Amino acid sequence: MIRGARTPPRVVTRALLASFLTIALALVLVMGAGAAPAAQSGRIALDAVASVDAGIGSDVPRSTVGWFDIFAAVRIADGLDLVARPIVNRRTFDGSWQKQLYELAVRYERPGRVGVRVEAGQMPSPIGLAILENRPDRNPVVSQHSAYYLPVPRAEPLIPRTFLIAAAYPLALQTTVSGGGWDARVAITDSSPVRGRPFFGTNKPPRLLNTVVGFGVKPRTGLRIGGAFAHGGYMGRGETLFATTDRDATIVQLEAEWSFGYTRLAGELVRSSIETTVADGVAAGGWVELTQTLTPRIFLAGRADAQQFRYQRLSRDFVRERYDRYEAILGVRVTPDITLRGGYMVRNGYVVSHWDDHLMLSIVWQRRIL
Repeated sequence: MIRGARTPPRVVTRALLASFLTIALALVLVMGAGAAPAAQSGRIALDAVASVDAGIGSDVPRSTVGWFDIFAAVRIADGLDLVARPIVNRRTFDGSWQKQLYELAVRYERPGRVGVRVEAGQMPSPIGLAILENRPDRNPVVSQHSAYYLPVPRAEPLIPRTFLIAAAYPLALQTTVSGGGWDARVAITDSSPVRGRPFFGTNKPPRLLNTVVGFGVKPRTGLRIGGAFAHGGYMGRGETLFATTDRDATIVQLEAEWSFGYTRLAGELVRSSIETTVADGVAAGGWVELTQTLTPRIFLAGRADAQQFRYQRLSRDFVRERYDRYEAILGVRVTPDITLRGGYMVRNGYVVSHWDDHLMLSIVWQRRIL
């Protein structure tokens, strides 16, 4: 990493991203008055997800998790949509409730031999495969991806929490192009993929320019292999006593997904590095999961998560810490709307220094309303 090199002036990008969000908010107000007629003509899509999951027998206190999630899309014109996704959930470790707006964006799509999609606003992180499973109905197991929700140890006192790769929904501008067997994207965001920046709340990091590029190829039916690179600021000057300038983070990511018959195999590898006072802290790891459909109503799923973080303390001592987690579940689709999951999870690492195992239970309701 070249420490002397800086990104282009960030104030310009902040203004640009803020303007897109303002446009999106304005469109919400404008379209609200015509929502009923639009629904009658099929110009509104709306679905909702509610879930509850719990762990039994863990040495680490784990609160029952609740999740309520709504996704809405309004067709403004041919190829142009406004999308929104508010969520309310109860978190695992502290049991607190939070509300967030994961998406509020304008999306334009143009089909063709080379398809084009342009998105602007609050949207899913442009880097990361598991972000697509960040809804209980799309998650094949019970727990969320540890790589996305478990912070790595702090490399120095008072440094912001960072992740191998965060389950982030930044303010962003993204362009994606795709052909029959390939896709590519480029995006700018207002926060680093190792940290993220929530829509609501007072404890927000400063807006820092990050750039993301990604690609994917489909060598055969059902198989996709992709990768992405992201770089930019993750911590602003003055956030800690030691940070006299903005500090950068870099992510390199690889992903693969293969579906054949009644089997789906997916995985992701990530390497992220963050600037610290002494030396770059480096986190590396990823996950792999398997979903096997047995009957139209019954499926098996398993996931393995692993990561390690290597950093140097202010005392110049090198530290390497590791986290591992394994989960296996049996799922039953009781009705088209309701799915029950139950299984077993074991973990060892950042949270506990020994293998901690417990049972996992979950009920998920999902329905397409419009």
